Amino acid sequence: MRRLAAVLCVLIYLGGVIVFAWPDLNSLKTGYENKKVMEQFQDQTEAEQSVSNQKDSTSADSNQIPKNAQLYQEMQAYNQQIFSDGQSGLTDPWSYEQETLDLSEYGIDDGMIGILDIPKMDVTLPLYLGATQEKMAKGAVMLGQTSFPVQGTDSNCVIAAHRGWKGIPMFREIERLEIGDELTVQNCQETLTYRVSEIEIILPDESDKIMIQPGRNMVTLMTCHPYTQNSRRYVVYCDEVGTQPEAAVDAAEEADNSQQEIITTSEQNRTEAIEEDQSLIERDTLWRKAGYAGIGLIGVLIIFGFIPRKKH
Repeated sequence: MRRLAAVLCVLIYLGGVIVFAWPDLNSLKTGYENKKVMEQFQDQTEAEQSVSNQKDSTSADSNQIPKNAQLYQEMQAYNQQIFSDGQSGLTDPWSYEQETLDLSEYGIDDGMIGILDIPKMDVTLPLYLGATQEKMAKGAVMLGQTSFPVQGTDSNCVIAAHRGWKGIPMFREIERLEIGDELTVQNCQETLTYRVSEIEIILPDESDKIMIQPGRNMVTLMTCHPYTQNSRRYVVYCDEVGTQPEAAVDAAEEADNSQQEIITTSEQNRTEAIEEDQSLIERDTLWRKAGYAGIGLIGVLIIFGFIPRKKH
């Protein structure tokens, strides 16, 4: 009877440990899966580029274009198209979920179009096309009806991710980013570097805040705000390094003043957001640590509770 009670206690204890630790276990599992798909993406990209280089060197007149080059050209053409029509398709949340290109034609079945790396946040995520819940559970997503992250101007790739999802950090620490910090996006042909230029907090229906800005090649990061809530959006605007629009010489002073105002406002937005979120994030972290400490203590008590005592 004592042995049966011991087995039941251990099983109940292990069940509780699994339930409590599930977010962390899920984070490890998703992290491992993401690492694999990102490695596959990089290997495939390198293989395509190698084939392309061989064709260029052996047959300059060949009409066969590698799939990654075809996809890249279509992405650039799509960017030009939506800029020309004023992003008329960006009308409602459903449009964000759309896969605006048929990626299966290029051998892409999972919708992955790139890799997003943000060193300041210690985050590297696969980037998927279309903001469906299924894709957002795995990584970052490019909103449909926004630009692809490729070279060019008049483009704005809007990338969204959860503010933490079932133990996976994703964009949880987005407030670490400051003006001047850099991030990279690897697409099917190259890796582009972007620099943070502005930070803003907007309402969910302010789609005009994420539109293409003429003359700029941008990536815009977006996630929910405040932490654990969904009432607003925290937005980080980034420009491709070396492409930020420059003011004319006679307007340089005015441009400098304008940029300084943007920096000041952005820092104020970031500071206020940290004040809103920091206590919530710290509380979550503290509760997790306290929970594991409590689980450890209970485990020790169970072990010592069923150790036979010597009879005197």
